[in-house]
Amino acid sequence: MSLPELVREFCYAALQLESARRMPWGGVTTDARFPLVWDANNATVLEPSPGLTLHEIQGSLDPALRAAGAPYEHIEFWDTSVDTTALRDLRAVNEFPAHDDVMVFEAAWPAADDTRVKELLLPDEDFWRWYRSTLLEFGQELYQEVLGQMVRRIRDVFVPAGLRFFAAALEGELAGYTSAISLAGVGYLDNVVTMPAYRGRGVASATVARAVRESLEAGDRCVFLLAERGGKPQELYERLGFRARGEVESFTRLLPPVAPLGRPAGDL
Repeated sequence: MSLPELVREFCYAALQLESARRMPWGGVTTDARFPLVWDANNATVLEPSPGLTLHEIQGSLDPALRAAGAPYEHIEFWDTSVDTTALRDLRAVNEFPAHDDVMVFEAAWPAADDTRVKELLLPDEDFWRWYRSTLLEFGQELYQEVLGQMVRRIRDVFVPAGLRFFAAALEGELAGYTSAISLAGVGYLDNVVTMPAYRGRGVASATVARAVRESLEAGDRCVFLLAERGGKPQELYERLGFRARGEVESFTRLLPPVAPLGRPAGDL
């Protein structure tokens, strides 16, 4: 499925937040401050590149990962409209690729529920402790060191770039939030979280609607998010006016060892 052009523009702008190295097919990002965070250390394929090989990606990515101290090789394909050699090779050796749909908002502007949802303009340390706990709600087991790096990356990279938090409170407690950032005139909704005790009470709908409206009012040309294909949240996003317009296929494995002389690294 071809990647929408506005989403592609956003992705290139996002790569520059961490000084990614631009490639003909996308970019390579590494950040030695956050070696355990996959999204900070990866290859992002953004262009339909039929001749692209896995060895070509690894030749740019793997040495940079080793220099940054990153133990995992993470490769994302944001444009799957062309079945590249690299994509076929990774599908052949990786049993559990991740599939996310790129969902673009295509409905009328939603009403903002200002009685339930507030923007947290100056998040305090109590918020950041709570935020850290919310990262465990995505179904992954994360070590404390990984969580720490994820939170520091958000605070050091994305908050200065304009990341915003729209949170709902119920019974005097934070019940959930949606975070949003605008780059290249495109809005992206990142984490959408409702804490377990408050699910089924419209928290996600309210925070997503507020984030979408704020993004559009700020002049963004489109708003999108990623949703795990076939997951229950995807049904919610569709009800709110999002439609699947692209696909991200990603592969993660331990960084292959350095190959002997004369043999390509990661040889299959």
